[in-house]
Amino acid sequence: MSANPVPETDARYGEIFDRGYARYDGPRRGRRGAITSLIGFSMKRAMGIRKSWTAKVMPFILYVAATIPLIVMIGVLAVFRTMGNLDEFGNFVSYSGYFMAISTMLGLFVAICAPEMICVDRHERTLPLYFSRAISRNDYVFAKIVAMVLLAMTMTALPGSILWLGQQLTQDQARQAMVDNSGDLLKVLILGVLTSLLYGTVGLMISSFTNRKGVAIAIILIGFLVVTGISQGLAVALEDYEWGKWFLLGDLNTITLSLSNHFFHDVVGNEFVERLAISQWQAIGIMIGIPLIATLILRWRYATRDDA
Repeated sequence: MSANPVPETDARYGEIFDRGYARYDGPRRGRRGAITSLIGFSMKRAMGIRKSWTAKVMPFILYVAATIPLIVMIGVLAVFRTMGNLDEFGNFVSYSGYFMAISTMLGLFVAICAPEMICVDRHERTLPLYFSRAISRNDYVFAKIVAMVLLAMTMTALPGSILWLGQQLTQDQARQAMVDNSGDLLKVLILGVLTSLLYGTVGLMISSFTNRKGVAIAIILIGFLVVTGISQGLAVALEDYEWGKWFLLGDLNTITLSLSNHFFHDVVGNEFVERLAISQWQAIGIMIGIPLIATLILRWRYATRDDA
């Protein structure tokens, strides 16, 4: 029999071991630092940084595909402006021509990036960790939108600015051309930001309804293509009715081209832009209103009851 018997008890037993965990002595950046870190982390995750090379393939392919029209347009500018017959290709090398050329690629880019930013957090159940400390739910939604818009701008505003620069450098007096056309650069940036906001928030909103990236990607792609086709089809079928044009609000590309046409007057022969026939301020209001609605839905998806 043991000399020191252990008394039986119903109480739970536990021990504390000092493993020498070091305290964090670095700077504490607080809420603002947490938001900026989340923005940077979301952008890196979407682009496949610090992941396997397969995660970087699709973003790289899309960037290459978006760059090709840009290079072709600048090349056409340089060659045909020298030959003196650029008028035949004026619509092709226009800002609206570029935005129309990359609309499908932009939709695919958002379909790849938005689910990577949103769905993984739900799938891995990391939302309670985010919301337990520095950031609020509003901060989380804000950070995701900023990250998505900044990435989308690399497909819209940045190439558009390069196209503007190419247009000025192919002029006989490049420096004076830059000064004279500086207003066009501002319009390109505004158009790029609004287009990125429009596509990006819709993509994030759709992604928030599932925790599976593959499902979100499919829904976004099908949504962009099917809704665009249905919107255009209804607008054509109801062309005898004035109110039938409002179905084109489901076609994000037509909305973008409508604002671009007001900025640059370079959309020629597009029946849907002519059918919609909205003013510049109406186009701006729509391109802000749709993201606002998408943001409200996205915020609702992160209500207190939904932490899983």
